[in-house]
Amino acid sequence: MAGYVLKESKGKIEGSVYASLKTSGNGQESFSTVSVDAGIEVAFFNLKGETFSFSHKHRPYTLIVDFCKKGRIGWTMQNGDTIFAGENDFMIRNGDSCAQSRVKLPLGFYSGISVSFDLQLIDPVCIPKTDTDFSFDGIVKNFCLKEYSQSFAAEAFITGIFSNLQDVNLQCVKPLFKLNCYSLLIYLGYFERFKHCKLRLNSQIKTEKIRKIADFLKKDLQKRYTIADLSEIFGINPTTLQESFKDIIGQTVDDFVKEIRMNRAADLLSDTSLSIGEIAHRLGYKNQGKFSSAFKQRQGIGPFEYRKRIKKIFCED
Repeated sequence: MAGYVLKESKGKIEGSVYASLKTSGNGQESFSTVSVDAGIEVAFFNLKGETFSFSHKHRPYTLIVDFCKKGRIGWTMQNGDTIFAGENDFMIRNGDSCAQSRVKLPLGFYSGISVSFDLQLIDPVCIPKTDTDFSFDGIVKNFCLKEYSQSFAAEAFITGIFSNLQDVNLQCVKPLFKLNCYSLLIYLGYFERFKHCKLRLNSQIKTEKIRKIADFLKKDLQKRYTIADLSEIFGINPTTLQESFKDIIGQTVDDFVKEIRMNRAADLLSDTSLSIGEIAHRLGYKNQGKFSSAFKQRQGIGPFEYRKRIKKIFCED
């Protein structure tokens, strides 16, 4: 087997798992790949926007582990199920499940790392020795015999591995970078021995309904809707609405609306000459005092001071 070579490429490289990857969407995307060893590859993704479509071909018995560094991602697989992952969560999927898939970014951005394993190309001789005999049997049985895709809550060992993989200094120390990838593979081999917190799968119908609710809330910030109001408008059980909204968007309904309001407030303060009282009214606050208090809690300074600083920056430019 050829010696270890760490090779980075911006985009697709010949023979890469990602060589056939095609993406389309309404945002910006960038990714680079690192060829670690025969059958092992690391990809670094940065996506900005709302939706993307992925189309790629994998060899049989290809397994991918995705780790969310920042943002949030919702991945709708070929069977219609959608898995979501927030910061430090991870997903495991095989090539069959995601050859044709769609990605949605509830927060508008995603930064993550993916490690792919082509089990037919990996030489078992290269795997570090363990106290027990390691084989691919457990990995194949758990993840490869049928379409598989599942997301899991943050877990210390996984977070540690991906923290190492994103370390620029470690990327220059080839044996350690390689060791972390093989550690992840060994971990997958004994995956069923550990207790993991699976994140809920969401059907395509439920996901689309929650997205409609989020869009509805964005468009009408002046009115305040209760969970009961939204439940009646969209025909969804209040408890299901709250649980599904948190699963899919990554925030409670209240936190989501607060963030949207404060982001919109910052835009209005910097881009318009509207009075602070008028801005408060447009964003559904009963009075200027409540708005100023909420804005200061979020930004660290009040709206008047924020506008003053923004104008000063523009004048200096």
